[in-house]
Amino acid sequence: MVDSLSTRPRELFSLKNVFSTKHLVVMAALLAARTILGLPFLTIYFSGIKLITFAYLTDALAAMLYGPWAALVFGFAGDTLGFFASMSTGGAYLPFYALSEMATGFLFALFLYKRPIRVSRVAIAWALNLIIVILGMNSVWLILTAGKSAGEVLTMLRFGINLAQFPIHVALTWFILRTASKFRTMTD
Repeated sequence: MVDSLSTRPRELFSLKNVFSTKHLVVMAALLAARTILGLPFLTIYFSGIKLITFAYLTDALAAMLYGPWAALVFGFAGDTLGFFASMSTGGAYLPFYALSEMATGFLFALFLYKRPIRVSRVAIAWALNLIIVILGMNSVWLILTAGKSAGEVLTMLRFGINLAQFPIHVALTWFILRTASKFRTMTD
């Protein structure tokens, strides 16, 4: 695992072997796991807001293993497939949220791809995800789709929920990625 800053940008954005057959098979398995983990019966909702889900773990894992390009594709595919797998909950497909999922994967890849898995890296990636994606992008999507006042109320409620869950997300993500990093050579 290289952590050199001089070669980092070239390595980070390289497409070399990103979409090889072996990597696509592993990403397909992760995508299936993400879809299952994101189903309504495995997700806890409170007042229409997703309170607890574990689908994000596969996003972080794909980003750690395959980098930003794969994380972007994985985020889009995961959001789209997840919507169609849980259509029974109602609602329309909003591609805005696919952009949010893509941004989440990209942020995880920036901090975790070809880097040692440390609690500090996971915490920074989660903090940026919380600020940029959850409180930034998703709040804009809520205000656009639910109306200004409803979106603002939901944003404040989501802020409190996500702030309370932050240490749990960091710890669980770190544990899963740390465990998976021991097997990283099997997926390369």
